[in-house]
Amino acid sequence: MDWKNWYMELEQDDESWDVSEEIVLRGVVHLNFCGQPSEVEVEFIVGADSEEQAQTIEEPTQLQKNTWEQYMEYSSAIHPQVLESIHHHYAGIVEKYRNAYSIWGEDPDEYAPYVERPEQLLDRIQLVSILISDSSAKDELYLNFSCSWDQEHGLGVHMKQMKMEHIQGVYTLYDLE
Repeated sequence: MDWKNWYMELEQDDESWDVSEEIVLRGVVHLNFCGQPSEVEVEFIVGADSEEQAQTIEEPTQLQKNTWEQYMEYSSAIHPQVLESIHHHYAGIVEKYRNAYSIWGEDPDEYAPYVERPEQLLDRIQLVSILISDSSAKDELYLNFSCSWDQEHGLGVHMKQMKMEHIQGVYTLYDLE
């Protein structure tokens, strides 16, 4: 893909300066997560020291571009590792969700079934967005998934240097930083 043109076509969130000192640049890509096709929203968060500087931001930083392009180049090798990490995480939380669904009078097998292999989670999760901040950490990004067991909060995977760092609910994951 021609990333140079794609970066220039990213949409800027015009309202972001009103609530923070960051500009959000958004785009969409189609990619496969372990064979599962997904339309994924990509957000680049770019810091600005002033409103004047914010108005000049037209594309991600070079570090963000490098992180994105490296991720896309190696995604077919990265995704199975991410799926394995999600499976390990899921094994540790599934009982909590099964208990909650039982208390709510819902069938826990519908939302949080027991699974033996990572691939069994593929019909339970969907990669929906990727966030790349302009933090000083090299190659840092967040993969955000919708998931059947936590439909409200979803699942977030924090990655550094293309390796899984932490898994948690999407919104609470960002609070760790």
